[in-house]
Order: sequence, then C-alpha cells, then structure tokens
Amino acid sequence: MKHCIYIVIFTAFAVLIVQHQREIRHLRHQLDSQNQVIHAMQVTQHNMSLQTTLALQIGRSTQQSLHDSRTKRFVKVTAYSPRVEETDSTPFITAYNTRVRPGIIAVSRDLFDKGWTFGKKVYIKSLGVFTIEDLMAKRKTNQIDVFMPKTTQAISFGRKNLEAHLLAHPPLKADTYTRLYRSPTPDFLLATEDICSRLN
Repeated sequence: MKHCIYIVIFTAFAVLIVQHQREIRHLRHQLDSQNQVIHAMQVTQHNMSLQTTLALQIGRSTQQSLHDSRTKRFVKVTAYSPRVEETDSTPFITAYNTRVRPGIIAVSRDLFDKGWTFGKKVYIKSLGVFTIEDLMAKRKTNQIDVFMPKTTQAISFGRKNLEAHLLAHPPLKADTYTRLYRSPTPDFLLATEDICSRLN
C-alpha cells in the first residue's frame, strides 16, 4: 500500500515538474518574442533617426545654398555723385529718404526685388561695407552704384566687376540721417570728400 502511495506522490510530483517546465518554456518563448519586437522597434527607431538626421542635413544644405545664391554674387560696380544728371531732381536725397553721404550705395531694382533692400549692409570685396539707401534706374540690372561726393571721383572709379555679399544686419531707421543732416552745406560736402579720400 505504501508503495502505491509513493508511486502516486512521485507521479504527481513528476507531472507538476513537467507542467512547471512547460510554463517556463512558454514564458521564455514569450520573452524571446518580446525581445524580438523590442529589437525591431529599436532598429526602426534608429533608422527613423538616421532618416530624420539626413533630412535635416539635406534641408540645411539646401537652405544654405539658397541663402548663398541670394546673398553672394558678382555684380557690376559703378559710382555716382550728387548731380541731377546722374540721379533725379533731388540729388542730395536718396530713395530711402536719407541724405547722400559716403558709405551708401544704390542697387539695381532686380537686386532690390531679391532682398537687397533699404537699410541692409553689403560687403563689396576690395571696397568695404556699405548701406543700401538708394535705387538705380529701371534699365540697370545686377549692378551697384557707390556714392561719391565728387563727380571726378565717380568718373575715375569707372566700372568694376566685383564680388558682393549681402550681410545680415538690422535695417536702419528711415529718419536716422535726415535727423543728422538737415540740408547739404559746403562743410558737409567737404567733410564727405575728405572721408572718401581717406577710404580710397
């Protein structure tokens, strides 16, 4: 009788062990499946991150190319002086409603339409930095006119093909120079001529 009881207990114990092992195998299988899903998600996330990074790099590169194409170009550079023959009936007043003076330039209207607008700074290679405050005649294209107080200086400057860069400076207020220079005087013209001679 005792042997039968032992056999029953042993059999029951063996069945429990087998069931327990099956449950362990099942849990391991579930764990492996979950690990595979997690790994797949990590790979997908990594690929998406790479794609996002690549897309951002392409976007930045494209934006930089567009920026460079708008802000850097080779232009015809000439000079003008405050004469009616070279400007209009108000040769001492710019299109920006400021007084003419060394350090300002006029730009052709095609450049103006591309963002080379009033108050912005332009670096012209070998000449320096200037402020856009005037516009050229409609027939002019891809051209910059540098203001010079003396006609002889403007004529002797001639025409040059130079590299120009539109700089990211804040625009000037419209009344900045009208407040400083109420009217053109001989002293003003002499001072501007002296500054021009020092720059050249």
